[in-house]
Amino acid sequence: MSINNLCTQWLELQDAFITADKVNDILGAINDDPWVAAACADKILDDVVVERALLDLGIQRTLSAVERSKNAMTTLIAPGENDEEDDLVQNETEIRRASLMTHFTMYTSDELLCHLRIFLLERLDRLQTYVEISKIGTNPSETEVKEEPMDAWDDEDDPWEEAVEEGSKTDDNHNNESVPYLQLSSFLRRELIHTALFLASNVHIKALTILLQRHAKSLHAHRLRILKHIPEHVHPLDFQELLPAIDPSTDSETNTLDTPWRDFVDWTETAECTSAFTQLYATGDVSPSTPLHTISEVSQWYQERITQADNAGLVDVALALVQHGASQGVPDLDALGEELGLLTRLVYDTPHPLDEIEEDWTLARWRALSPAAVVQAYLAYSSPETVADSIRRLVMPYLYVLEARAERAGHPDPDIVNRLLYEYVLQTPLQLSAAIFDSSKPTLPNTERLVKNDEDMARLALACLYGSDNRDDWAVMSKIFECLPAWGGLDMDDGDEADTTLASLGDFVIPTTSRPRCTPQELFIFFGPLTASALSRVLDVLDVHLESGEILSRWNVPAPLRWFLQSANDEAQQRAWATRMSRRAGNDGEEPKDEDEWLDLLEDMLKLVGGGDEAPRGAFGLLTKEEVTQIFFSGLLSSGNFRVAKSVLRKSRTPYLSDPQIIEKQVLASAREFYDNASVGNFHQGEMKLAYECLTVAKPSPSIQREREFIEATSRICSFNVVSRPGIPISPIEIRLEKDRLSLVAKVLSSTEDAYKHASVILDLVHKLGYRGDVAAEVKTRAMLADAALHAEDFDRAAESTQQMVDIIRGLDNVSDEAESLKEAREVCWHSCFQLGRQTEFHNVEKKLGLLAHALEICAPEHMLDVLSVWRKLEGENLVTQREKLADRKTNTSSRKRHAAPSAAASIRARLRDLQQIGANTGISAPEAAAAAALATRTFKSVAANFPFSVRGRQSQHEGRGSEEGGNNTNEPDHHIPADVSTHAKQAFSRGIGWLIGADEE
Repeated sequence: MSINNLCTQWLELQDAFITADKVNDILGAINDDPWVAAACADKILDDVVVERALLDLGIQRTLSAVERSKNAMTTLIAPGENDEEDDLVQNETEIRRASLMTHFTMYTSDELLCHLRIFLLERLDRLQTYVEISKIGTNPSETEVKEEPMDAWDDEDDPWEEAVEEGSKTDDNHNNESVPYLQLSSFLRRELIHTALFLASNVHIKALTILLQRHAKSLHAHRLRILKHIPEHVHPLDFQELLPAIDPSTDSETNTLDTPWRDFVDWTETAECTSAFTQLYATGDVSPSTPLHTISEVSQWYQERITQADNAGLVDVALALVQHGASQGVPDLDALGEELGLLTRLVYDTPHPLDEIEEDWTLARWRALSPAAVVQAYLAYSSPETVADSIRRLVMPYLYVLEARAERAGHPDPDIVNRLLYEYVLQTPLQLSAAIFDSSKPTLPNTERLVKNDEDMARLALACLYGSDNRDDWAVMSKIFECLPAWGGLDMDDGDEADTTLASLGDFVIPTTSRPRCTPQELFIFFGPLTASALSRVLDVLDVHLESGEILSRWNVPAPLRWFLQSANDEAQQRAWATRMSRRAGNDGEEPKDEDEWLDLLEDMLKLVGGGDEAPRGAFGLLTKEEVTQIFFSGLLSSGNFRVAKSVLRKSRTPYLSDPQIIEKQVLASAREFYDNASVGNFHQGEMKLAYECLTVAKPSPSIQREREFIEATSRICSFNVVSRPGIPISPIEIRLEKDRLSLVAKVLSSTEDAYKHASVILDLVHKLGYRGDVAAEVKTRAMLADAALHAEDFDRAAESTQQMVDIIRGLDNVSDEAESLKEAREVCWHSCFQLGRQTEFHNVEKKLGLLAHALEICAPEHMLDVLSVWRKLEGENLVTQREKLADRKTNTSSRKRHAAPSAAASIRARLRDLQQIGANTGISAPEAAAAAALATRTFKSVAANFPFSVRGRQSQHEGRGSEEGGNNTNEPDHHIPADVSTHAKQAFSRGIGWLIGADEE
């Protein structure tokens, strides 16, 4: 077959059908070396065997060109030849390169073959590297060990198994030299640097190691870049062979392991051949070798890599890089390693809750923290059981590092360890502080103690306890106190110093607007100047305060320890807290259930008073035992447990409750408190019931009785549905605060239509409101009853109530010096008589005239004209009725026996005489007196006409005259008045008018 046919057959042959045999049969039969070598370089297959056959054939076809090129250089440099060129060539190397260039220029096929040889040799090296990489994933144990049959179905004579094994062998022969993640064709086509970056980014460390070792000449210059592409999470131990190192002797990077596939350098790869290529082409095909990296470049690479791992939160990876770099002589990593070591302890050695996601720790975050914040971070999740060990294992090494850094920086700070530790103790919760104090007890060896100084330990404990807001963990506080040191005798001067410090501290801990609370750090400064003996005195006071705090907590009125400092000189605060204790006693807010518990409460309250002049005062040290007992009894009464209260008064354990007046005062105060807090007025329920029953604790007395009646009156008022505002029933506190309690009676009468019918109930209500024996109040009440009856048009009851008022006022005639209230009662009485007497709807004229007569009798002189005018009007309207009555009386005079008239006219005459005596000082003018006299004359005639004259004297003459003249004189009532009565009345009237005009009585 001709060469053209063979070439055409090769070009038309698809890659999938190329085999090693076809390579030898087709390309091997072609005599054109350049074409065959180019064809071998052009084909890149995924089959290792076929690719190797191509490369071997191509390299073999370049041997003749290499030999000719070598011979050409030898021929050109023979002695005696080209003497003219000897002047142009400086040395043998240049001569050889020039001769080679001349040969390549003359024979381009040899130049092409030599160039292809370099290319094919490099590809062959890559092929061998690929084969070695493909063997990495092979596990001998998996290929050599064969599984045993699992059950009876695994028959040794199974024909299918033999077929599968043959197929597996065929597949193995074809794929045993392949890499799953990298095809051979891609590996051969790509630049080595790209392949290396791919392997690094996908963490194929072993494959990358092989690539860097076999092709170090091409990749060494890019090695740091390649290593940078390895992900940050990969631990340095996994690729420590690839990490750069420093050679101390040269202060540069150490030589990496370079193990090429060929121990010798092919002639085409030598400098004399490659330099010829360089001269022929603008750039050479082979890059020159790169020198090793400098020490600064390696150090910078480590620091950047450490920073990347740290930013990713991989502190352990960063620390491993530091440690490896330091072991390889990389400088400037010591300080970084120190910080990473401390940070690693924080991240991996401190306890963390499993259910909490915390922000990743980085060097930037670590460096931004203050030393105190670092200590807090180390112990953030410590418990009382682990905090002491965490301080020894984590915090103390960090503090010692800080101390060493300060010394290295030339600024020694020997107190930095204690200062930072004390700061943490002062701000940590009491539970953790107790564990720290427990690990610092003076009984422990000094090397094991966290706080080694006894005085500092006492100051810390005092600051922590008095600066805490804790009100519950008294057991923890007592545990702290038990860990404190004890000193010997007390110097009196130091004791005074301690008392002075406590007094000033009491003022200092009082909250202000600018400083709501005193911090433990500030308290630690206060206790700083105290000596050991003074601290001992303060600890004695602390002991008393702890005992007092436990007592208060036991009775559900806990107080922070600094309250005992604040109230040490404040009697009001102590009294207020004692009151809270007596009223909120009991666990969980429950009051004591029986008498013994109440007596235990009293005993504890008396214990808080303290005793002795030298002993520290208790929580209630400014109060006397009598005051505390009274406060206790008040709290007992406020609980509503009156049975226990009565029993306590009889006990010998309460000697300070023997004064009846004090007991009565407290009982009244408690009853009024119940009353004021009541929401309804019914004294059979709620707070009103307690107020009513509370009064039974004290012995009966007028004050107790008045309070009891007032409660009953309140209940009665509320039963009438009295409202303070529309739709809102009146409350007991409103009743007590009402200044004019008679207004409450008015509200009762206005809220209930028929309340006036129960006059006795209303009067009893007035008495219980505090008006018992008050005549003025009774008169006003009856006036209100009359007014209510008048509005209801029950005139008979109104007249009855008015008459009762008149009777009461008449009973006051013997009172010489009337109070203002009695004068007001008279005013109310005549006004009520006047109002009812002028009512047009009231048709009982006789009662109306009688009421007006009472009004005329009681009213002040300046109101007589008003009353008389109403009387005159009423008499004029009733004139016809009176005449008819007189006619009837004349008709019946023969059958009746007359009697003397009652003393009505005499009463009027007496009233007129009184008016004459009173009016002497009134200064009435003459015209007014004349007008009054005329009106009085007419009115008095009308009044006299309404008197019951049928019972007067001269009966026989009146009867005779009446029988004869009665029918002719109906329009002349004066003709029927007996002469003696008429004369007597006129004389009385003349005397009254004489007073009105100012005449003297004869």
